Amino acid sequence: MDSLSALTRLAEAIQARHSLEELLQLVADGAAEVLEVKRISVRLLDASRSLLLASARAGEPLHEAPVGFRLGEGLLGWIAEHGEPLCLPEPEHDPRFMARPGMASMGAFVGVPIRIGAQTTGVISAVDDAVVFDDSHRRLLTLVAAMCAPHVEIARLARLAHVDPLTGALNRRGIEQQVPTLAPDDAEVMSVAMVDVDHFKRINDSVGHAAGDLVLRQIAATLTGVLRAADAVVRYGGEEFLLVLPGVAFADATAVAERVRAAVAAAPTAVPGGEVGATVSIGVAERRPGELREAMIARADAALYAAKAAGRNRVHGG
Repeated sequence: MDSLSALTRLAEAIQARHSLEELLQLVADGAAEVLEVKRISVRLLDASRSLLLASARAGEPLHEAPVGFRLGEGLLGWIAEHGEPLCLPEPEHDPRFMARPGMASMGAFVGVPIRIGAQTTGVISAVDDAVVFDDSHRRLLTLVAAMCAPHVEIARLARLAHVDPLTGALNRRGIEQQVPTLAPDDAEVMSVAMVDVDHFKRINDSVGHAAGDLVLRQIAATLTGVLRAADAVVRYGGEEFLLVLPGVAFADATAVAERVRAAVAAAPTAVPGGEVGATVSIGVAERRPGELREAMIARADAALYAAKAAGRNRVHGG
């Protein structure tokens, strides 16, 4: 494969206007073609600039479920924190490597920061068990990152009009982009899940509103880390989040919601003076043919209230 030709195709493709998700997928697929590798991952820092979230990938995932990396955590977190590339023939032997449960064997690793000026905004990385990465691969991946970074930043800024500033999730306006008002009879399968933080007023009363904001940020990051790049997290209300799951039918959406519930319960938030644990109740609904968006969300909301009435920290379908 001619790397220059692949770079040219990628450069031409990113010139058109794309959503942030579409653009990141173009970058992942283009980088895989340029490097001729099996797996590429593109991750962006969240709104708090403390967590690298899976944004797009080419090839099979390394992890059984999407995971985030905190700044400085693992190889990807190290790149994001230091703004420097890494090229490792045996990454599992590097002291910065962090194994995760259910993680596939990596092979060789190369990763570079995505930068706007001096600020790192994300990381592009490649792994392959049939390629020994060298400095030429690092330079090519650095070129891909530099070429795409301005376009990614423009798309990110355009999306901010639809983003909640506290949590980094989409705001209510963002639902209009994610879910059509009326579902055509032949619309793609879609499910939503309404998530509510259990006893959030007690959290605010016990540790204060500033710490409560930290809890909401942590929960939003946990939700995003569990979902796919094509899914969306919307801050629907004060402590309510709506998960939009395109292409996911009810049974699978319920399984996703259960993973979300378990992930939140297992991830307490660090606050001044200690940690605060939280749980969520979740209501799930699959969109019906010809159904209005508000009707589907109302069914998910009703299922949420059923989950809360049944004792909280559980998932119900609607």
